[in-house]
Amino acid sequence: MLVSRQKLASLGFLRLGLFGLAILDLLLPAVYWLAKTLVGGIAEESLVTVVATLVAPVMAPILLVVIFFDYIMSRLRAADEQGELAAHYRSIHRIELLLIGLMLACWIPYFATL
Repeated sequence: MLVSRQKLASLGFLRLGLFGLAILDLLLPAVYWLAKTLVGGIAEESLVTVVATLVAPVMAPILLVVIFFDYIMSRLRAADEQGELAAHYRSIHRIELLLIGLMLACWIPYFATL
């Protein structure tokens, strides 16, 4: 299913940036693991190692809270609006629930091992 540019633009620049950061935060550990597996080992002081093992886990709870806050705000806006605009905000909070679920599924096992 392809999403049109107009539909993406209707989400807004900041919301798209937030979604992009969340997806990047989900992909960084997987890319690190794949690179480590294919190359046979990455130098411990490399930027990839620092970002994947230190920055991504720190950013996960922060992004989760910001997405949850935006979810609450889109729910409030959907309750205030009617018609097509309400449907637009409902589709936004569905996307945000999907991202929240993905982030929880990805990061809860990591934080449970600490």
